[in-house]
Formats: sequence, C-alpha cells, structure tokens
Amino acid sequence: MQDHRTRRIRLTALKSEAGLPSTGLVDAVGYSRFKHGDAAVGRRYAMALAALAARALDGQPVQVTTSAFDRVPPAAHSLLAPFVQHLRTLRPDLDVTAFRVLRRGVSNGDYSQMTIADRRCAVGPGNLTPERDVRGARVLALDDIRVTGTHELAMDACLLAAGVEQVRHLYIVDAHDFAGSPRIESVLNEAAIDGVDTLLQIAATPRFVPNARFCRRVLALPADQLVVFLRGASPALRGWLCQAIEFDGLAGVPAYAERVRAWEAVVTGAGRRVGAGAS
Repeated sequence: MQDHRTRRIRLTALKSEAGLPSTGLVDAVGYSRFKHGDAAVGRRYAMALAALAARALDGQPVQVTTSAFDRVPPAAHSLLAPFVQHLRTLRPDLDVTAFRVLRRGVSNGDYSQMTIADRRCAVGPGNLTPERDVRGARVLALDDIRVTGTHELAMDACLLAAGVEQVRHLYIVDAHDFAGSPRIESVLNEAAIDGVDTLLQIAATPRFVPNARFCRRVLALPADQLVVFLRGASPALRGWLCQAIEFDGLAGVPAYAERVRAWEAVVTGAGRRVGAGAS
C-alpha cells in the first residue's frame, strides 16, 4: 500500500510492450536519446514536469532531488537544473531548493535488464542517504521511469526515515503495468541506439550531457566499434569516460571488468598509434 505521504505525477504511461509511440512529447526515439545524454530532450521533459508540479503545489517550500547515485550521474540527474529553474519561473512564490540522495556503490550490470529480485539487491534503502538534513521537507523526486517501483520504494524508505514530511515522485514514463516484464525498460532505452554512429551523433549535439548509461553503453560496444568511437569522440569526451570508469570503480565490478579491460586496450592502442604518428 502506498504511504499517504507519497504521491506520483507522470508525463505518460506505457500502454504497449511494443514501446513508446513514435510521436508526441515522450516518443520512443526522444526518450532513448535522453537516456544516453541528449539534454535538449531532457530539458523539454523537465519543463513539462515542472508545469504539472506547479499546478499541484501549494505555497509551501519544496526540495527537489533525482534518482540516487554515487559519483557518475544517471540521465535523470540532467532533469534537475532545468526543472528547478522552470518551477521557479512558474511559481515565484515558492522557495525551491535542490539536493542529492547519495547511493553507495553501483549496480553489477545494467539495471534496466535486471529481474525484480536483482533490482532489490542492487537498490536497497540502506544504500541511500540524503546529502543533508531534510527533516520536515516536502520533496519532489524526479526520475525517468517507474517499472517495478523498487527504486521508488527505496527512495521513500530513505527519505521518510530521514524525516521528510511528503514525497512526490515525478516520472517521464510510468511503466508499472509491465512490472512483471521489467526488461521492457531496456527496450525503451535502446529504441534509438543502433550502434556507435548513433552514440557519436548524440555526443556531438550542443546540449549533450554524458551520464552513467552512456558510459556503460560505450563499454558494451564490440572492440572494432570501440576503435571507431575513439576516432570520432572528442578528447574531452574520451577523458570524461576514462574518469567515469575510474570514479565508479567499474574495473572492480564483475559485470564490467572485462569490458573495462577491452576499453583500456583500445585506448592504449590508440595512444600508441597517435604517438607513432607524431614521431
């Protein structure tokens, strides 16, 4: 049963296992691109969510957060700044602040492909901690999708235990009708991603914001496509990826260790070729 101190707002509900529609505010391609760093799409989602929230809120102060993470942010975190900015514009009477919920560690594998049991192991309330005192706060928790509700329950447990008065969860997509088939989330994530060329194209957009999913998707590329990616990626992006892999300790996560070794081998090989060319 849902706690009376929690509520939900959504932009759309998933109606079919075939995925999201091809048109509309939340379309299949746009959502997939957002999940891999296209922050221009994310900004549209954030502003639409802020408009819904603005109508639902009274005049009391609110604090806004996104899905919990350790060092490297998920796609949902890119919603935070434009959401807060637009909510302040729509409701100048409101005191709106932002905070993070910290998560200990990273998932051993792609969360979107996990079973319900694996999700419960990956995200437990004991792994989440608000970064500051939130006692008595009214919280808006932004996230991209609700499927099994596992992350939502963990966030509720964390925030309510910390003394939060009320939590409203705001989602781009509510896919809870498909909770029995949680890998539908992976289908939605991959709708626009057909390989290295799409990843490079997204990375070249003006409002690209790299995130944990983009990093892991690059690591999943076959070795020959990793070479293509490194040739096409900017030095700044290559540096960010190396840093993200280190920050999240992916070399020590069983699901990613082999892929990190492949990445390092390709990066090292590319560096040697550049050095040889310079000499």
